[in-house]
Amino acid sequence: MMQRLIDEIKSIVDVSDTEVAAFTDSMETVIVPKGDYFLKEGQVSRRMGYIGRGLMMHYQIHDGNECPTGFTKEYEWVAYLKSFTTGSPSDTSIRALEDTELLVLTSETMARVFELQPKFMAVRSFYTEQFLVRTVEYLSDLANMKARDRYHKFVEQNPDLLNRIPQYLIAAYLGMKPQSLSRLRSPKR
Repeated sequence: MMQRLIDEIKSIVDVSDTEVAAFTDSMETVIVPKGDYFLKEGQVSRRMGYIGRGLMMHYQIHDGNECPTGFTKEYEWVAYLKSFTTGSPSDTSIRALEDTELLVLTSETMARVFELQPKFMAVRSFYTEQFLVRTVEYLSDLANMKARDRYHKFVEQNPDLLNRIPQYLIAAYLGMKPQSLSRLRSPKR
């Protein structure tokens, strides 16, 4: 997990092994068991994590129902940027759908790293831009694509998640009822 992160960082910005070590040495390995929270609604997000193993779901509660807004899997960063950046209480929860192992960096540690090594701000910008592009694409798909097309795009982009996420959560994420997803998934007769 650590080597993959180091390779990613070096592909984004030109840094020495010593500079990368200053960043990675400030990270802590954390295990979030299945069902436990990385962030609960109402808390201020003070950490972000790079997932080495596992799966997490971002969601909000509407009318008593969990409404997924995203899934984060291996070799992706997990955080709620709105709360992490502004220090405001989160309106989103992040829960582990599987036992999840992460390399975690706190907001305080990150600020220290950026102060000592400003070039790491390029890494933050890279990942923030990736997150924003995915979010805009997701919202655009919800507004402009038919349910069938959203489902097929999800399958194409995330074939590894189909058996890892309960179908009712995939349906909610795609903005449809579980019955509609079942119809889309069943073979035509």
